[in-house]
Amino acid sequence: MKHSVVLGTASLFAALAMPAHAAFVSLPSSGTIMQTCADSSTSSTSVACGAGSVSTATSGLSLAASTSRSIVAGSTTVGTLYDRVYRSGSTYIFGVRIDMNANTWGDPNDPDFTFEVNDIFRTGFASATSLQGGYSKTTAADEYLREVGRSNSGLNESGTGSFDADWVRFHTDINVDDPDDTSPGTSAWYWVKATGVSGFTTTTEAIRLWQGGEEGQSLYSILLSGYTPTYSSSLAASMLAPVPEPAEYAMFLAGLGVLGVMARRRTR
Repeated sequence: MKHSVVLGTASLFAALAMPAHAAFVSLPSSGTIMQTCADSSTSSTSVACGAGSVSTATSGLSLAASTSRSIVAGSTTVGTLYDRVYRSGSTYIFGVRIDMNANTWGDPNDPDFTFEVNDIFRTGFASATSLQGGYSKTTAADEYLREVGRSNSGLNESGTGSFDADWVRFHTDINVDDPDDTSPGTSAWYWVKATGVSGFTTTTEAIRLWQGGEEGQSLYSILLSGYTPTYSSSLAASMLAPVPEPAEYAMFLAGLGVLGVMARRRTR
């Protein structure tokens, strides 16, 4: 059953307010892969990973692209995904937000289940210089981020939380009619902030939504096209090219001198 909540003005501002320490968190490649943002026992207004409002999180960057796509489970549209890219120099922010609806889609374990998203993944980050994760609420009801890290396995999947350089995992709980009555149908904006990026493109199967069977639903994956970063091959090649030794420079200059002498003789 879906419950409606009415917030007073004071409560609304308190719910939207972020703590002074709110910021993106680094996504390391070793140690603790998944960074804890919040859980059901933690106030969602006092957590790590909270990057402030959308304008705060993307301050200094320009919106480069924005699109939306239908989320389809089986043959039923169960929601809408919003995808954005912001950029400034070699720093890019890739953002995703979902809005699920109340359509039942024929879940094999119970046809009355609405679709639940327990994890959102996006790919393309193996070549980034560094990665950070975070989230921004647009309304008080948006679902906050519980964990974020570099992994391609979600709730109740084999190897949950194991490291994967190319993927970023956002662990969440989004369902418009959640059996445990604790989750909303809309997410906050979930961000990946990447440096060392030269551009972006649209890639098929770039974003994956995962239903992990938290309340007995079937395990189900939905793949969608999405924005992915691109990297300059010429820059990478220059970074990998060996630096000439002084002796090599001397040989190069001597060779130029010989060519100059030969050219002068031909003109006589």
